[in-house]
Amino acid sequence: MTTDSPAVREPAAGPLAAIGPLAEGPIATRDSRWKRAVDLLAAEWIKLSGARSTWLIVALGLLGSIGSALLYNNSTVGKWDGWEPAERAAFDPLAASFSGFALLQLALTAVGALTMGREYSSGLIRTTFTAAPARRAVLAAKAATVGALAAGVGLAASLTTFTVSQAMFAEKHFGLSLGSPGALRAILASSLHLAGVTLVGLALAALLRHGAGAVTACFGFLFLAPVFLQGDRGWLLRVHQSLMDSAVRHLTVGHVERHGPSTPGAWAVLVITPLVLLSVAAVVIDRRDV
Repeated sequence: MTTDSPAVREPAAGPLAAIGPLAEGPIATRDSRWKRAVDLLAAEWIKLSGARSTWLIVALGLLGSIGSALLYNNSTVGKWDGWEPAERAAFDPLAASFSGFALLQLALTAVGALTMGREYSSGLIRTTFTAAPARRAVLAAKAATVGALAAGVGLAASLTTFTVSQAMFAEKHFGLSLGSPGALRAILASSLHLAGVTLVGLALAALLRHGAGAVTACFGFLFLAPVFLQGDRGWLLRVHQSLMDSAVRHLTVGHVERHGPSTPGAWAVLVITPLVLLSVAAVVIDRRDV
């Protein structure tokens, strides 16, 4: 009498090989779960950092956003002496530091979308989910790696543009310092916003299973919605205040906006919006076929 030997799964190739064999027996111990989580994070980081498009898009976004902000602020300094007192009073040196960040925002959104979208397009997502069947854990690892990258890039860009812009403004005696009211808040909010829009791109790519489609959807959600959903009363005002664009504008200006959200509300919008979309994506990818 012969017995069939249990099937042995082939180990995954590439960066996913670090995750190790799939657990088939009893519930893994806490240490093994921790190790697998670290291995999954490492595998996702290798895939993210190993893609040339990641660094190319980030570099173009940084150059475009920082360069345009500094050109705009240098032009402002050149025109300052010819401005009327009312024009000078209306100028916000704090908000001007981040005037070119729409380009970096779009670039990081694309990075987030491609982090998931390229795997769906190439079919690699099947290998990923075979090596790591816990799909929510895969999404969480992708969110952690690309979110950390975006937060670091955002912080570096925010500090750079703020420091250089205020050095320019200091020539005309209206520059700010890191100790000025609202300065640190603006830098942190800008960094958090950039990380948030990156995660929005990741979540939409997981929902749509298409990188380019996710970038298009993000463009509408992040750039067009604030333009069309404007109002100073009623439901339009409440919707406008709940958008990430309104939230970051409120936190990066040096004056109080008349129809802006509250400061705690603005922070909440920047945190909750990507978390809600990621939660929806986690439910969807866990229930549908690849």
